[in-house]
Amino acid sequence: MPNRLSGSFPVSLHFATVQIAAGAAFAVLAVAFAAVFVLVALKSRADIPYEQVQTVGYWLRKRWLAVLTVVIVCGVGMSLFDLPYSGGAATGMTVVKVTGGQFFWSLVPDRVTAGTRVRFDVTSVDVNHGFGIYDPRGRFIGSVQAMPGYHNKLDLTLDDAGRYVIRCMEFCGLDHASMESFFTVTPR
Repeated sequence: MPNRLSGSFPVSLHFATVQIAAGAAFAVLAVAFAAVFVLVALKSRADIPYEQVQTVGYWLRKRWLAVLTVVIVCGVGMSLFDLPYSGGAATGMTVVKVTGGQFFWSLVPDRVTAGTRVRFDVTSVDVNHGFGIYDPRGRFIGSVQAMPGYHNKLDLTLDDAGRYVIRCMEFCGLDHASMESFFTVTPR
């Protein structure tokens, strides 16, 4: 079973579906805009008084503002339900305390059972680091900033047993490239 974010769809399937829907919506809007421009060009006349053009223009402007407002509100509203993090209490999750420093990662606990919902509570003791996690097949599955004085959270459901690689995703000093650690997911 593929790794999942805290939502209910596999990550690759869910994002591909959203991208296809967004692409289709963009294509429909592009064709509609092109049709409007062609119709305007075909219907244009040079002998129309300015007042008539102004009246029609203001009528169209009001409707266009309403359409844009509805599209933006719907788009933002739909995306709020699709965020890959909850930010709330870690109910039913295993909390893994992650501390980054030049040039190490400390994870407590450092292992969970496959299928466990995990909240990585990430901070740093010195400079900013980028906490990045790769599944046992080497696919990047999540990232969050590790910053001194802050606790950022990354919620994941780790379904695949194996060794997950933790790497620093932000240049943090001369030995940045060797800043790597491991997190183990044991079979059920």
